[in-house]
Amino acid sequence: MESIFQENNFMTLMVIGILIMLAFAMAFVLFVNHSQKRLLKEQMRVQKLDYKHQEELLHATILTQEKERHRIARDLHDEIGSKLNVIFLNVCRLKKYGKVDEEIDLITDEVETVVNTTINSIRFISHELLPPTLEEFGLIETIRELQHSYNLIGAIQIDFTTEGENKIDDSLVELNLFRVLQELIKNSIRHGKATEIDLNLKIDPTIITFSYQDNGVGFDSTDKAHKKGLGMKNIESRLRIINATSKLNSSTKNGTNVVIDVLPDQTNNI
Repeated sequence: MESIFQENNFMTLMVIGILIMLAFAMAFVLFVNHSQKRLLKEQMRVQKLDYKHQEELLHATILTQEKERHRIARDLHDEIGSKLNVIFLNVCRLKKYGKVDEEIDLITDEVETVVNTTINSIRFISHELLPPTLEEFGLIETIRELQHSYNLIGAIQIDFTTEGENKIDDSLVELNLFRVLQELIKNSIRHGKATEIDLNLKIDPTIITFSYQDNGVGFDSTDKAHKKGLGMKNIESRLRIINATSKLNSSTKNGTNVVIDVLPDQTNNI
């Protein structure tokens, strides 16, 4: 009877020991799981802070770029442009006297051509940096001016159509959409070898939709490597500044299509 009692005590102790071991094992598993969750949460917090810091740096860079573009455009227009205009007028005056000398007449014609070409080039560069049309007349007229410039050069033909209202009330949206358009056109010419671009801007009170399509060589838009370039990062950052969403579709030999949606009432400043 005593042996049975001892055996029962031994079994009880074994069960208790096993339960204690299971409790320790469960506690250890819970501790490891909790620690992993805390570690993962901390890693996510650090990544989020790092991502936010990178975004702030990129936004600050974009803001600095815009200020520098504004300064250079003003210098080109006010300083260099005005001086070239004076030179051009003086050349025109010299031409009156150059009629009596064939060689002088030839030289003044050449100088006039060079100066006139330089003035046009400076005007084009100045408009690319900071189109005065954007501040005075808005995005639609600025795109039309850009369209005319490219179509006049003849390297690429741009077709531009609009729907809905004829003005965007938010200047920040206009500026960043124009910069995105400039980057897209540059990519179409440099990388896509495109010869035609179709643009459509639809302005409604609740949403702005900007569509872009070129006939370039295209690329695999599912390949993340294409999204690592500085140009694409600038585009993505500018779209985030105005809380815009975009869809990019492209495939080899089928060109590139980009659709951008902006909710005007959700835009914010840099």
